[in-house]
Amino acid sequence: MMYEQASNTTILMLLNTAVYPFIAALIFSVITGKWFPTSSFLGYLGGFVIGLSLVHTGLSFPPNQAIDYYSTTALIGIAVSLLMRLKPSVVKQSLIALLFGVSFYLLLNPVLKHSGQLVSLSGAAVGAVMTFLYFILTTMSQNKPVEHTNRTRFFFTHLPTIGLMIAAGASSPVVSIGGSLLLGQLLGVLAAALMGYLVASYALKTTQTEHHIVVAFLLLAGVLTQSHVLADIPTTVMLMMLASGFVTPIAKILIRPSSRESNTQYNFLIITTQGVMSLLLSGLSVWLVWPQSSLY
Repeated sequence: MMYEQASNTTILMLLNTAVYPFIAALIFSVITGKWFPTSSFLGYLGGFVIGLSLVHTGLSFPPNQAIDYYSTTALIGIAVSLLMRLKPSVVKQSLIALLFGVSFYLLLNPVLKHSGQLVSLSGAAVGAVMTFLYFILTTMSQNKPVEHTNRTRFFFTHLPTIGLMIAAGASSPVVSIGGSLLLGQLLGVLAAALMGYLVASYALKTTQTEHHIVVAFLLLAGVLTQSHVLADIPTTVMLMMLASGFVTPIAKILIRPSSRESNTQYNFLIITTQGVMSLLLSGLSVWLVWPQSSLY
């Protein structure tokens, strides 16, 4: 009886963490891809929020707990996406950086407020700088390949999404083992939502710009930084997991496509680089956080 209950719990956890967010993101992405193609990222945001409500059954809005503020992060992500469509200006960049900071502040302050506002503001500032750096690198990595087929074009334009999906999936077991099953599940939810978004985007042949993916990084960085302050994930481990999210844009900057024949190989090379680096960083992180006593 005990083993049957454990099996049922595991299946339910898998459904809430991977299957349902994937299906929700797939449905939302199809809807937004058909009628709101310039806002197709709302597909994975919808899948993430659905997954959030499943793994965190006490979700409330307005937020009452630290975990509740991910719904606010999703709203801030939408505002950031709208701002990114405006013409470049100092005011625009400043507002985007401010919103990044507000998102991290709301996620961290409920846990750090006993340490004083300076600590919360410092954490928010670091998170904002990190996310803005990702945005800059992603923008710089928007190089264009030589002529390509629809299939290679899809993978090329969605390489950042694939990279963050791999990074989130690889980080999930690290955070789960390291101290917070709930936050580990949220990383799994994000990976599943991005997968649903990718499948729908491939079917609809929708394109992607940097403002589509920076919202996903905002969620990824939010979960990882919160895992540090809420679940005592070591700083070194958190930084390694965050570094995993930067692999794809950096690889695209360093490695440029050269010819039509190399486009498929180029996509494969970038994805493989992301996968190998994420697995290495995840493996090392699991070794660092593995508890001395048995998990069971």
